[in-house]
Amino acid sequence: IEAIVRSEKFPAVDKALRNLGVSGVTMIEAKGRGRDKVITTSYVRGKWTWTTDVIHHVIVKVVVDASDSDKVVDAIAKSATTKKVGDGKIFVHVIERSVDISTGGADEHSLNPASGAKGAKT
Repeated sequence: IEAIVRSEKFPAVDKALRNLGVSGVTMIEAKGRGRDKVITTSYVRGKWTWTTDVIHHVIVKVVVDASDSDKVVDAIAKSATTKKVGDGKIFVHVIERSVDISTGGADEHSLNPASGAKGAKT
């Protein structure tokens, strides 16, 4: 699940995910604008300038079992909303394969190395 949320809402989103038992969260700082924002251009003293109103966001990425995706999406949506334009978006993707770099565990073993990953070194 990948969610783009306002940066000031990240602590609430993180808390909601922790309350669900989601342990692994990746957060990436980003800036962006939606279709409602306008780019303003002006020509002053022989130079073109442009400005755009961007909103500071974070991209939150979590990998969860498909059976948990609805409750995770719901938790993110409820904890991230300000009920204003620019609150963000949530995308749900299917993960075809995953590998834990440190243990070599693949697929479900890469998400929970304690479950006996093949190739894991002790």
